[in-house]
Amino acid sequence: MKQSTYTYLLFILLGMITACDTHREYDIEYTPIAPLGGQYRIYVYNQQGEELLKDYCYIANTSGYDPDQCWIRIGEYNENPENPWAINGKITCEISTLTFSGNEIENLAGNVTSSPETFTLMNGRLLLNEATTPSGATADSIHFSFHNSRFPGELFTAQGYRYKGWNGD
Repeated sequence: MKQSTYTYLLFILLGMITACDTHREYDIEYTPIAPLGGQYRIYVYNQQGEELLKDYCYIANTSGYDPDQCWIRIGEYNENPENPWAINGKITCEISTLTFSGNEIENLAGNVTSSPETFTLMNGRLLLNEATTPSGATADSIHFSFHNSRFPGELFTAQGYRYKGWNGD
């Protein structure tokens, strides 16, 4: 064989090796809490309607993959628990109606393993394809209200959309 044939075969072999799919995007649609689970861009308001926060909210599976429970967290794991919006705990969810709630849930904000603080989450609802993101994309809409035991008598409201990752969202 000629040198050019070997070169040609080498390029084909290199093309086949580099064309392999080494990065895989895993769908979460197989999880028990799909389509509720995910990352949301939310705005938190106090009772007077003042915006307190623009951050992310996360809804995730429990370690036991329970079909009727999920974790909810606003902000980072180490979010300062002194903030009124700092909630992190396991709540109840109903996938067939895309609703979620929880009464006197242990608040693990601040990435603690236990806490005397609690939160109550009410009227949690996900509405599929009912929001428009700042980039103009259609996304799922999320709404809920909550009380944080650190702020007795205060009601906070969160609303937002499923984060899609587009610029401006």
